Amino acid sequence: MAATRTASRACEIFTTLEYGPAPESHACALAWLDTQDRHLGHYVNGQWLKPEHRSSVPCQDPITGENLASCLQAQSEDVAAAVEAARASLENWSTQPGAIRAQHLTRLAKVIQKHQRLLWTLESLVTGRAVREVRDRDVPLAQQLLQYHAVQAHTQEEALAGWEPMGVGSLDSSVLNYLLPPGCTVVVLVPPASPTPLLLAQLAGELGPFPGILNVISGPASLGPVLAAQPGVQKVAFCGAIEEGRALRRTLAGWVPELGLALGAESLLLLTEVADVDSAVEGIVDAAWSDRSPGGLRLLIQEAVWDETMRRLQERMGRLRCGHGLDGAVDMGARGAAARDLAQRYVSEAQSQGAQVFQAGSEPSDSPFFPPTLVSDLPPASPCTQAEVPWPLVVASPFRTAKEALAVANGTPRGGSASVWSERLGQALELAYGLQVGTVWINAHGLRDPAVPMGGCKESGSSWHGGQDVSNHLPAWGEGGFWAGAALTHPHPSSSCSPAPPYGLFVGGRFQAPGARSSRPIRDSQGSLQGYVAEGGAKDIRGAVEAAHQAAPGWMSQSPAARAALLWALAAALQRREPNLVSRLERHGVELKVAKAEVELSVKRLRAWGARVQAQGCALQVAELRGPVLRLREPLGVLAIVCPDEWPLLAFVSLLAPALAHGNTVVLVPSGACPIPALEVCQPVDMLTMPLCLSPHQGSQFVEWASAGNLKPVWVNRGCPRAWDQEAEGAGPELGRRAARTKALWLPMGD
Repeated sequence: MAATRTASRACEIFTTLEYGPAPESHACALAWLDTQDRHLGHYVNGQWLKPEHRSSVPCQDPITGENLASCLQAQSEDVAAAVEAARASLENWSTQPGAIRAQHLTRLAKVIQKHQRLLWTLESLVTGRAVREVRDRDVPLAQQLLQYHAVQAHTQEEALAGWEPMGVGSLDSSVLNYLLPPGCTVVVLVPPASPTPLLLAQLAGELGPFPGILNVISGPASLGPVLAAQPGVQKVAFCGAIEEGRALRRTLAGWVPELGLALGAESLLLLTEVADVDSAVEGIVDAAWSDRSPGGLRLLIQEAVWDETMRRLQERMGRLRCGHGLDGAVDMGARGAAARDLAQRYVSEAQSQGAQVFQAGSEPSDSPFFPPTLVSDLPPASPCTQAEVPWPLVVASPFRTAKEALAVANGTPRGGSASVWSERLGQALELAYGLQVGTVWINAHGLRDPAVPMGGCKESGSSWHGGQDVSNHLPAWGEGGFWAGAALTHPHPSSSCSPAPPYGLFVGGRFQAPGARSSRPIRDSQGSLQGYVAEGGAKDIRGAVEAAHQAAPGWMSQSPAARAALLWALAAALQRREPNLVSRLERHGVELKVAKAEVELSVKRLRAWGARVQAQGCALQVAELRGPVLRLREPLGVLAIVCPDEWPLLAFVSLLAPALAHGNTVVLVPSGACPIPALEVCQPVDMLTMPLCLSPHQGSQFVEWASAGNLKPVWVNRGCPRAWDQEAEGAGPELGRRAARTKALWLPMGD
């Protein structure tokens, strides 16, 4: 009992000193560490877990080097114990009504508010970050997120009717909010010497009666695969370095847990010639040197204001103050030796590649601080141009036109967040729409609101949190339904006759022979030959991808009405061929009644997605006291889709329709066992079809493994069948979420 009340005692100790030491005193943090004898373990099932014979690492003040505590490092046995605690708590937590879960989350938010000084002091002390950023931003946002998702828990029983909690999730602590409200339980693996998540878990565990819903263990990243491999873990979310995310995806390829990634920390700031330069300079300071962001900043400045902006920025850098994070007047603290060494390596490499470096002041080699640094004149072809910018660096480059700015900005493999600075709203919106990132602020940087989704694209990952855009809920039947990575299709009406067997590849609106001139026979359920279909090779794939990329800009720019017209035209073409399609399906062993129902439902699906297109576009929501936010749904680009063998026509239509509806172009592989119905239907759309021989599980594992290099989003079924004839699984919101990405575009109001 004494161990479970230590956070409250630490807060009481600090309260008695409230009118003595300044608010920046670290007395409350040390008092809490003292309650654990300066020896931190893991927090599992509402109790501290401190097993014997475990190695430990020191938790140090990154500025003074003082040893604050020692932190035990978890082993596989500790990971198993944490997962078992989460599994044991799942049944109780997941069966609670949404109102009960909402009450519990609200209580947790109030507990965070009660102990907020302890939380922000401990976080600033062990990380070195400026206390004002933790106090005024991080801790209040944590409370707001819990309160927001508590409200959502009330409505999720209706909104997610027919869905079930996924089970146990293993993740980074920054995204746990969206798993707890729907009834999941969580195991969090935190980096070594990270006491704040342990304190948060203790506060949650002391609430009762659900102590095991949040379990925190401390250990190296190498334990990630061990955690994901535990029985019952259905979801893995990782926030961290890009290379670590790649390694984790390769390791987990083909495993049961779904993986969500939020990678990298670099952001972008685009400053135009009509921007308010003074405001933009303050925005740069907030984005790069206020301890608000964990990463560096890539800065694009229009040539007309380059000299003035660089001069003002360097003057402003000279007034920045570095020091101990607990000093309330400090702009920038320290991040430890590893962050300092990373920044120094980048600066040295940039200088060797011809860059100019400006630093506000100098620090001795043994200093824990790294001065604010501005890198410029970096050659466009230099390796540092593509490398991720580390904290606390700003890499500045000029641009001439808006088109050039978008080309440079989108030329990097990362797509996290960006801001556009311009006094012309039309120009700002044009640039914001063109940026391939997850979040864009106009004339501001780094705003957050619990109701606004936050995420990225490209190598920054595809995991979203905040708002209602969490795309990682899975229905009760299993793990997704198709795999997608980049898609290719140029849909437009076409009039051509059905091809005579053998069926070729359908590319660019016409059938063509494969490069290898190879084909395979298609036989019905009685063994009779129905025709030959072409086998596409690597050259055919490259040609199809190229055709899809060429078609993508035109199709993406089509209005919703034009996309709807194509889907309705495709539905009409399918309806005209109904007798022939029913006959084809029947010859493949499908009962006549079921075959008719499959064709009719396929027509219905196409028309339904055509109607949904009209409701797509942007949704407007208002962030608290900060103005409107446009929630945009943008196409992913070129999608690759492999259809399952079951429901060969309906699955084909159910996967194709949402992809086209959201403006994607598509490369599609029809059912390997029964591809001819899809080949006969595809004529109103410019599309490639290529029969491919992979078992569902082999294909899923290979796609996940192969996509680790470029971190493209994938969705696979891992051999699990899907009820395509059911509305929830064949036409539910999950397919729409998988076919597009969200962009949050902030339009703050006021001066």
